[in-house]
Amino acid sequence: MRKQNKKSGIINKVYEDFKNRQKNKDKKEIKLKEELIKKNQEKIKIIEKEQKLIKKRQDQKEEDLKIKEKDLDLKELNQEKIYNEQKLKEKEQLLKEKEQLLMEKELQLKGEEQNRKDEQQKLKEKDQIIKLEEQKKKDKELKLREEEQNRKDIDLKVREDEQRKKEKKEQRKKYKQQKLQNQESQSKKEQEYIKLKEWEEKFDREQKLSVEKEKLRDEKIKRRELQETKSKEIKEVELQDELTSRLESFEIKQTRKN
Repeated sequence: MRKQNKKSGIINKVYEDFKNRQKNKDKKEIKLKEELIKKNQEKIKIIEKEQKLIKKRQDQKEEDLKIKEKDLDLKELNQEKIYNEQKLKEKEQLLKEKEQLLMEKELQLKGEEQNRKDEQQKLKEKDQIIKLEEQKKKDKELKLREEEQNRKDIDLKVREDEQRKKEKKEQRKKYKQQKLQNQESQSKKEQEYIKLKEWEEKFDREQKLSVEKEKLRDEKIKRRELQETKSKEIKEVELQDELTSRLESFEIKQTRKN
């Protein structure tokens, strides 16, 4: 019954992992589509701006053509008065000034376009710097958490050592007090003191032997538990891989049927 429950739990875990992978895959695809749409919109804006500039240049060319045609007409009217010729010259001068202004404006537009490109490059570099700073911050926080955990582990070990020393000291103190209370004379005190020292030495030896035995027993248990855990993990991974493969095969078959 326990094996069935365990197997069922693994199946549920595999299925949940599979669903989570599918969800993450769908989220990534949606995010990629959104980024692609945003990039296309930016490209469309740039194309529209370029088309407006091209139209403006075309209009200017048509205006220039009209001006040239008008110049030809004016040249054909050589018999008009000097006053009219002077007026035509003034008009030509105005047209030249307009052309110069248009050329300057075109250069200005090119400069603005270059400034826009430079600004975009600066923004990209700034985003990269921000990402690097965020990664550094995450690494620093992780390091601080690890150091905090190490300090806690050291403090715990120190408290445990102090507690063991305190208990041992209290135990010795109790034995000493008990022995001293039963001493009736100086000679007896000396004998009891010698016995107490001998007992303490024996107790220390026994404690050391007991600690060593306890360590050996703990190491054997840990090695045995580690071997059992590794064996169980290997079996669970193999079972999980097999179930994942079966589930994917089942999904493919269902997709083909649909």
